Amino acid sequence: MNVPIRPRSLALLGGGLVVLLLLTRGCWPQGDESKRKPAVLVSLAPVSLGDFDETFPITGEVKSLASAAIRSQVSGVVQRVYFREGQDVNAGQPLIGIDPSPWQAALNQAIANRNRAIAKERVARAEVKRSRAEARQARQRANRYGSLGSQGAVSVDLAEQFRSQALSLEATVLSRESEVESTRADLAAARAAEANARLNLERTTIRSPIGGRAGQLRLTAGNLVRESEDRPLVVVNQFRPITVQFAVPQRLIPRLELGLKVKLAAGDWGQVSSIDNAVDPSTGTTAVKATFANRSQHLVPGAYVKGSLQLERLKQVLLIPQIAIQTGQKGPFVYVATTTMTKGNGAKGSGAIDNGAKAMVATPRQLQLGPTGADQVVVRAGLRPGERVVVKGQFALSPGSTIRLPKQQSGQGSK
Repeated sequence: MNVPIRPRSLALLGGGLVVLLLLTRGCWPQGDESKRKPAVLVSLAPVSLGDFDETFPITGEVKSLASAAIRSQVSGVVQRVYFREGQDVNAGQPLIGIDPSPWQAALNQAIANRNRAIAKERVARAEVKRSRAEARQARQRANRYGSLGSQGAVSVDLAEQFRSQALSLEATVLSRESEVESTRADLAAARAAEANARLNLERTTIRSPIGGRAGQLRLTAGNLVRESEDRPLVVVNQFRPITVQFAVPQRLIPRLELGLKVKLAAGDWGQVSSIDNAVDPSTGTTAVKATFANRSQHLVPGAYVKGSLQLERLKQVLLIPQIAIQTGQKGPFVYVATTTMTKGNGAKGSGAIDNGAKAMVATPRQLQLGPTGADQVVVRAGLRPGERVVVKGQFALSPGSTIRLPKQQSGQGSK
């Protein structure tokens, strides 16, 4: 038998279902928990204390401390080459030999001229000696006859004759003495010509004025070279030590001083040896030179190299990897790994104990930064030693994001 359901009964039944739903709602998973984001996989690096070299990147040109462009100082035919191209040579080492025959002949002629001048000078001195003796005797005779003439023992004419003869011989002495001076001048000129001829003969052997590495030779044996040609026969560059010239901005001039260390990308260490005394107004920089030992001789003049100028060594400062730094509206910041407690899964009102678990979250931290190196940054404020910063995966984080570590870092814990 079907019993009709009254409208009032339907209303009561519906209300009971609503109450039942409200009572059981607390047992269902919450919507926000079902939508909770998974932990982000990140890598961490510790905030460390250490020494830091404040550097300035440089690009410089390698230059020789000394460079000699070898030219011939005499004309002649190249007779011999004493070196190989690219060979290391010493100061004074023979490089090129020019045919010495014409220059030897010129020296022999100069020696003969010098000997002739010596003979003339000796003859002139002998003539002066003889003329002085004759003039002295004539003066003595003139004085004696002059005394006798005043006493009337001899005629006045005879006394005057002897006096005139003495004066003539004394004049001859002066002439002979001037001839001696002339022959001495001729002898000096002959000796100078001999020295020049001897020097030219020595110049037929071209020697290196400095120690270094010889470049390529323009001429070979059998070629004619002329005195003081514009184009050098060979260039010798000093390699050890060697310099690198670079420019630094004028704002760094107060911090520049001789002896500052310079490191090249190839690993060479040198030190500042020269600072220019002016700033180039077109670039706002000043020129600086650093000297390197260059024992391996791989620094070649004219090459461009990169490196860094060490301005200051900071002791025991906070350091973090440069890749951890991000830039926000308030300036640079990093994400720091911090530990927090998560809520347990006990149902509300069920009487279960809430056993929370530890979790790591990413907390942003504003920083005050110092100098920056190739891969590290000095932190002046914002971090403490021992804290860990996110260095990988940070771009997927937001404040409060839960993070997890790779297996190799998961056992290190967080602070």
